[in-house]
Amino acid sequence: MSKQGIVSASEVSELSPDFQDWKQQAELQKVRAVKALQASLRMYELNEKIKSTLDLTTRLLDLESEAELFSEAVNILTSEEGMGFRDASLLLIEEGSLHTACSTLERGKKVFTAEGDNRYARWLAAEGKGETFPGGEADQELMVTLRSRGRLLGLLEVVQHEREKVLFEGLDSFVEWRRDLVTRIGEVVSMLIDNLRLNQELKRQSTVDALTGAYSRSFFLQRAEDEVNRALRYGRALSLVFIDIDHFKEINDEQGHLAGDLVLRELGSLFRRNVRNADVLGRYGGDEFIWLLPETDLDMAVCAADKVVNEVRVQRFELSGKGTSRATISVTASLGAAGLLPGEDVESLLSRADEALYKAKAAGRDRLVS
Repeated sequence: MSKQGIVSASEVSELSPDFQDWKQQAELQKVRAVKALQASLRMYELNEKIKSTLDLTTRLLDLESEAELFSEAVNILTSEEGMGFRDASLLLIEEGSLHTACSTLERGKKVFTAEGDNRYARWLAAEGKGETFPGGEADQELMVTLRSRGRLLGLLEVVQHEREKVLFEGLDSFVEWRRDLVTRIGEVVSMLIDNLRLNQELKRQSTVDALTGAYSRSFFLQRAEDEVNRALRYGRALSLVFIDIDHFKEINDEQGHLAGDLVLRELGSLFRRNVRNADVLGRYGGDEFIWLLPETDLDMAVCAADKVVNEVRVQRFELSGKGTSRATISVTASLGAAGLLPGEDVESLLSRADEALYKAKAAGRDRLVS
């Protein structure tokens, strides 16, 4: 030891084994302290994510459209107050292919098939075989399958930041917690997708006639009320056409109700092909249909309705018979049209169109009267 009391490197090596052991213990304690601090930071980070994500996920329950649901789910996964992933993508199965519903990675709607050479194609191919796709966790990716009531809906994919990979590196339990949390979000999204689609189907069934594809009478009258009020408020043209299938009762009596249903179904398709996106077609009752034409004066409505009269006249309906026999029948239709008058309400417009229909039938049917 020098006179100044300072221990040199050579002298340290000559110190007792007890001192050397103490030094190693001190270094070991220092390493443990650093690891404990890192673990605490990881725990805090994960706990904060869990708390905030659970709070944010409750927002999904109040959304009323799939577009809102997808956007909010991706926001929860990528925002700093949420999971904080670098990127997130939500893809749905449509006609056997994966379609991008919402993504921070893909711009616009992308389509991926099982024949492609990408991770989505490999996932889709694996799901089709009933196999589990491992995902790309080595590349910081996590892929979660979306299912509801046993049906495959799509895929939820997230990509973590590099800093998170470093933060959680070596801690398998934290990685599993993260996967579990993303899986729970995927389950919530799957359930809500299913619920939204069920509600849409119930709404469709309550507003659309299942046989003809036309709107129900109640829904049509509601839309007609709105369109009449709008036309009166802004001084716009609007017309209405009643359609009645001539001698339809005879088809039911002579050919049976299945034949009658076939005629109504095919006529519903014919009428729907002739209406514009802005038009409203309803089944008024039995063999009567009603057609509302916004932004259309009576002359324009007559031209459109005349086309329908002619198309119905040449339409042939093939009926099922015994064995290989097939019978065909034809029908005609009578139409009555009316244009909205200043200050007129829905009831008055309907009444005048109905009067025109009565005149068409009285004049021999298979025609339009306005």
